[in-house]
Amino acid sequence: MAMVALASAKSSGVTCSALALALAAPKRTLLAECDPAGGSIRAGYLQGYGTTAQIGLHRLATADRAGTLPEVFEQHLVAFDAAGERLLLPGLTDPAQAASLAGTWDALHRLLRVMEEDGYDIVVDAGRVCVESSTRLSESASPAVLLRRADVVLLVVRGTAASLTATAPVVKAVREDLERHGTGSGSLGLLLIEEGPHPAAEIAAHLRVPVVATLAHDPGTAEVLTNGGKVRGRFAMAPLMRAARTAHEPITLAATRRRIQLAPRRVEGTHV
Repeated sequence: MAMVALASAKSSGVTCSALALALAAPKRTLLAECDPAGGSIRAGYLQGYGTTAQIGLHRLATADRAGTLPEVFEQHLVAFDAAGERLLLPGLTDPAQAASLAGTWDALHRLLRVMEEDGYDIVVDAGRVCVESSTRLSESASPAVLLRRADVVLLVVRGTAASLTATAPVVKAVREDLERHGTGSGSLGLLLIEEGPHPAAEIAAHLRVPVVATLAHDPGTAEVLTNGGKVRGRFAMAPLMRAARTAHEPITLAATRRRIQLAPRRVEGTHV
């Protein structure tokens, strides 16, 4: 099992990518919609079905202050399927609610790890990265704790000049923040949406970050994931969903390698 956090420099399809990964994963998966700019899956892909304004991320800060968060947490999860193999923690209904979560991200991380221990892969939609300085992520306006403690942090990028230009300074800020406040920059990678002329190898060299996985540029499927609506043909066989299914293996491998790197090693009976 693993915790993977997705973020971007600007609107680069983070939520759509996170949703595709969660729906296509071969394992039980929980998608936590933690974008401080507000959630969109509730009104978009789900079109309001199976959820109300009484549940979701925006209610967790109140529960945390009341000391009831561990007891009520699972009440705020929505099932994408009847079997409960794919779960969603719906996001904020108003960006103004983000500030109230500043003291709750740590508790939320612990609960997500409990869900992981229960057999779920965790996908965190962290939205747009908010940077306070070149070496520190915003504590109040972004789920910095979740990025710093994730097994893998994937910055979603497209193969266009505009996306690469916007992503370069964010790579620097996130890398240095992970070194100073997280588990190190070894958890940082890229999730490439294959739009634009620049290939994965060129992007990795330019940004000095490995491309961990790629997703197909598939506007039709992205439209369904973003706004809901009628699915044409076999949704699971759409290019984006096939790519998301394929991406699960390299992302899981990256998370496993990172855990091994961070685990205490025994050398002649001594932890080092």
